[in-house]
Amino acid sequence: PKRQLIITDELEGTILSMYAMGVSTRAMGDYVQQMYAMEISPAEISRITDSVLPAVQEWRNRPLETVYPFIFLDCMFFKVRVNGAVDTRAIYNILGVDIAG
Repeated sequence: PKRQLIITDELEGTILSMYAMGVSTRAMGDYVQQMYAMEISPAEISRITDSVLPAVQEWRNRPLETVYPFIFLDCMFFKVRVNGAVDTRAIYNILGVDIAG
């Protein structure tokens, strides 16, 4: 029916995959419009992406090992807009391999 939004598990999974890849809310809405011929509001996209926040918090607060025999460090620089000015910010990627591999 008109004005009724039906979100399937497949569509939610697609939105969460795009969220994990860093796709913007607007781009997600455009994709859903093209692929599913339906409009989805930014608020609805945010509601879907917010559903993974508890799992992210749990992962962030997990206990770490005391020993990591191998640690890989990397850094990527991105241009971001902060208070109307473009600034270069670093994002550090750290991968620790525990004793079990």
